[in-house]
Amino acid sequence: MSYVLIRTISRYREYAADRGSALITGAPEHLMSALQRISSNIMQIPDRDLREVAGMNAFFIVPTSIKRRTAELFMDHPPLEKRLAALEKIAREMGRAA
Repeated sequence: MSYVLIRTISRYREYAADRGSALITGAPEHLMSALQRISSNIMQIPDRDLREVAGMNAFFIVPTSIKRRTAELFMDHPPLEKRLAALEKIAREMGRAA
């Protein structure tokens, strides 16, 4: 249980760091661009592998669709999509187009 709690706090800290960076620089769109560039290749591998075996769900103890949904509990960084959505919201609050 403590492992999941530590991971949750870590994800919260990442959101806070993203928000702080966006407010300090005044350009959340630059942070969004950097995050996309950094994670472009990293994010492709797990999704591709899970999709290749999705047809075999009947043979797995835990189906791949559930693994994807619960995987976030064990991540120390929020998913890229959620970070980008949070930064886009900050950009809108600042009156900037993201």
